[in-house]
Amino acid sequence: MAPLQTSQQTGTPLSPAELSYLHTSLTLTPPIRPDSRTPTQFRPLFAESDILPSTNGSARMIWGDGGECIVGVKAEVEKNSISSGGPRDWIETNVEVSGQRDDDAFLGMTVAESLLVPGSGVLERLVLGERFHWKIFVDILLLTPPLSHPATLLTLTTYLALRNTFLPKLVSEAAEDPVFDDDWGNGLPLYPVDRIPPPITLLVVNVGENIFFDPTREELAVGDVVLAVSICEKKVVGVRTLEGGSGGVKREAVKRVIKESCEVAEEVFSSLNGVGEGD
Repeated sequence: MAPLQTSQQTGTPLSPAELSYLHTSLTLTPPIRPDSRTPTQFRPLFAESDILPSTNGSARMIWGDGGECIVGVKAEVEKNSISSGGPRDWIETNVEVSGQRDDDAFLGMTVAESLLVPGSGVLERLVLGERFHWKIFVDILLLTPPLSHPATLLTLTTYLALRNTFLPKLVSEAAEDPVFDDDWGNGLPLYPVDRIPPPITLLVVNVGENIFFDPTREELAVGDVVLAVSICEKKVVGVRTLEGGSGGVKREAVKRVIKESCEVAEEVFSSLNGVGEGD
């Protein structure tokens, strides 16, 4: 067992004795979580899409611990320029967190890098003829930061907004200046249902031989290692170790996390894709 941090170090209201008790309960077989969830069960959340009328796509999500995130996606026509960084600059993300946090850069990087997954085809769909392209702006507002790490809340809301982002249909020829169909009903989705969807990032904590999804801040405090796992479709496209764990990471643990993350992500994708279908 790795040495537990004090409540002052972890930011939790639990004493070292309570943290030790929690660590023991999470290492049992089967483990016992403080809120009685199963290892792969998420806390309740509220989600809705198309909430901002002036955007091409938007979503809002409220986490079980009170965390709230709003994402708006806007598109502008931009002329190709050899002085720019190329197609990778066609998607710009901005993360604004209520209050001051040290992980704003990490959160923005998590979203920006994951959107450019090879094979997604999103950059090809931004091309507008020979001389123009769409520039996508993803503005993320973490209105009420959750008590635990916000990575999962942020990426799930971004996923929902991007899956509901539509662009006007191009009706001009490739060599002409872009002209679009005035009927928004003919708009084209940025991520068609038959193409690779946007990625999501799941937070996973390893305690002893057990792994837990959507950990609370108390579970993060007693974890041996905390991983942020980025998943696109049915593949893991990135794994990062986050601060907060109190021990090292074993290769076997990482393999288990990757395998179970793919299974859990499939259910998460299915649930998110159902948001708004009954409206």
